[in-house]
Amino acid sequence: MLEKENTQFLRRILFLGILQIMLITLLLGRMYYLQIFEGSYYRLLAEGNRIATRPLIPLRGQIYDRKGIPLAQNETSFRILLLTDKKDEIEETLETLSNLITLLPEEKEETLKMVRKKRGLDSLIIKDNLTWDEVSAIELHTADLPGISVEVGSVRKYPELLGGAHLIGYVAAPSEKEQEEDPMLSIPGLQMGKVGLEKYFDSRLRGIPGHSAFEVNAKRKVVRELHQVPSAAGEDIHLTIDAELQAYAQEILSIHESASAVVIDIQNGDILALVSSPSFDPNLFPQGISHRDWHELRDNPYVPLTNKAVSGLFPPGSTVKLFVALAALQSGLIDKETTVYCPGHIYVGNHKFHCWRKEGHGTVDVSRALSESCDVFFYEIAKRVGVDRLAALFRDVGLGSGGLEGFPHSKKGLVPDKNWKTIVKHEKWTVSDTIQMSIGQGYMLTTPLELAVAIARLAGGGKRLIPRLEGIEPVIFPDMGYDKKHIEALLADMSATCNTPPGTAFRWRILIEGKEMGGKTGTSQVRRITMEQRKAGQTKTTHLPWKYREHGFFVGFAPVGGPRYAIAVLVEHAGGAGPAVQAARDILLKAQLLERENKI
Repeated sequence: MLEKENTQFLRRILFLGILQIMLITLLLGRMYYLQIFEGSYYRLLAEGNRIATRPLIPLRGQIYDRKGIPLAQNETSFRILLLTDKKDEIEETLETLSNLITLLPEEKEETLKMVRKKRGLDSLIIKDNLTWDEVSAIELHTADLPGISVEVGSVRKYPELLGGAHLIGYVAAPSEKEQEEDPMLSIPGLQMGKVGLEKYFDSRLRGIPGHSAFEVNAKRKVVRELHQVPSAAGEDIHLTIDAELQAYAQEILSIHESASAVVIDIQNGDILALVSSPSFDPNLFPQGISHRDWHELRDNPYVPLTNKAVSGLFPPGSTVKLFVALAALQSGLIDKETTVYCPGHIYVGNHKFHCWRKEGHGTVDVSRALSESCDVFFYEIAKRVGVDRLAALFRDVGLGSGGLEGFPHSKKGLVPDKNWKTIVKHEKWTVSDTIQMSIGQGYMLTTPLELAVAIARLAGGGKRLIPRLEGIEPVIFPDMGYDKKHIEALLADMSATCNTPPGTAFRWRILIEGKEMGGKTGTSQVRRITMEQRKAGQTKTTHLPWKYREHGFFVGFAPVGGPRYAIAVLVEHAGGAGPAVQAARDILLKAQLLERENKI
């Protein structure tokens, strides 16, 4: 019995011994596997928990005017960074932080939304542009804010405020779609140009991001920096814009509900001013515009967010009569002595087309027809020239071209012709369409920039001027092939429009000798005047609500003795061209005075 019990005991000891040996062998094998075969993997994981990386946002390039005045610059700011690895503690951290600084509920929600998208140990900017008091409060309570640190950064500022808002544009955080299209935009805190020149030159202004790697402790506080790859700052942009002229033009136009203007240096194509009014404060956007401010801008009936100088499409009215005359002269269908009798209207079939002067102008030649803007003269001339020649010349001088290739949100005007009407309207072109086109009405649309380019080409002696926003090199523009005597005659007629009674702009001429301007007025209807209204004597729209009044245009140049500056001004729903002429006069005179002071 005793021997049997001893045998069983020995067997149990042997079994346990073998089991222990097997377990030890398995443990040693596992340790060997983890150490030898998987060691690099787990060392990497350990490093990942110990080492954090932080992208270094490049300093955005600055934008200057032609004299070095900053239009978009960077100012030093403080921002809060949050390490995003321990997501379960972040809500508590944000709650503690909100007791120290102003952190709105929507800001916390946006931070949490971004944290959920992050993987591993990474950093996220949760608030920028801190005050010194906020920085001090955070540093004082750093022990209660795991994963939080304060970093020195920069914020975009626009010192000229309203004067260049539409032209310069603004930066803001990229949308999710933009981040998907360009992975670099997903870097926390990196901003991109949204409109204007900030977007136009964005790839050059943005720079190249760097990064830094640093060691953190168990509480996710930075212990030391391990290495750094510095970022490369963006390129500075020097514009052709004259900040003083731009600000002055903005001030002149601000008295109107809605207006725009473009000034071009005829000698080199430099855009000196490109203004749209009403304007807005671009500094509202880089730090995130409030819902209240956004709705006020978006719902404003005068659309302050739209750059009307490049994206506003309007019937150009009588300003195109210059180019109708040029097309007729170039084709040899008329000469300077050609006359047309204006009784105040003409008939096409049974449709009556009126001249703006009800009693008519009598017998007029080209010069008088332009200076007094006789509609009937151009009705008759356009019928002779035909739509094909008109459309070709309109496009040749720059109408329908847009003016600045690739400029954000810019649009091209419409120069209609027979093919266009067949394709778009599914109708045949008629003589009535040609007549409407001859006075810049009907289907025709242009932007103020297109009109400025067209006048600059004409006033420059028929050179194919190309507008530019940067560059200082002299430019030689090719000749467009127009007869010089026709160009000179039209410029003389534009001078008569402004400087000789009864020219349509004589009332608002420049009185300083040697600085006189030449130009052409124009009005474009937005609501047709009915026969009943005409019979009642209502040939103007000034009595109508603002949105139904005629647009007022003026295109011109100065000085008449040697054209240097071309301008196009639009005052929306002005009820006539007078306000546009007055604005152009003041802006052209300012440009010449700045030139005399060697400021342009």
